[in-house]
Amino acid sequence: MAELYEKKVRQTGVLITDPKKARAIGDPIRAAILQILSEREASIAEIREALAKKGIRIAPTTVRHHVDILKKAGLIELTRLVDSRGGVLKYYASNVRLIEHTPPEGFEEALTEAIEEAAQGVAGLFRGLAERHREEIDRMAESLKPCPYCSREHFREYVLLEVLNRAVARATRKKEFKDILKLKK
Repeated sequence: MAELYEKKVRQTGVLITDPKKARAIGDPIRAAILQILSEREASIAEIREALAKKGIRIAPTTVRHHVDILKKAGLIELTRLVDSRGGVLKYYASNVRLIEHTPPEGFEEALTEAIEEAAQGVAGLFRGLAERHREEIDRMAESLKPCPYCSREHFREYVLLEVLNRAVARATRKKEFKDILKLKK
């Protein structure tokens, strides 16, 4: 049998999620709602208005359905209840930021040096975290259930990556990060 095609695939990213979250963000309407709620808190009516501005016109009950799915997946939270004309108005906000982009052509080649520099720094960071917080990391890793998709146990890997993911989320909320984004030549 002759080989017709071969390509070595290099992993260029790590996607950390669970099946419930993956299904929740797989729908374009829910992705749009998540984007809206990552910028500000909003009620169902306000979410519906923001979706309409994006060209998505759906009924309030449909918005509520999508919000419930995002809430059950742990991606958004109820932030406040407001007494409003005999009813209760619920406000929601996202506890994650969804950034939807495809890297431009030549991204890897143009930023290879920066990626390698960051990889070295992250490897050192992981080493330090694993040494200083071994007991907590091991305790969290032992509490996880096996991955349903493979036989490899990713427990410690997942815990370290999740620590980094949450640290990145905190760092990007700081004024210092926002100032870095404003820097231009």
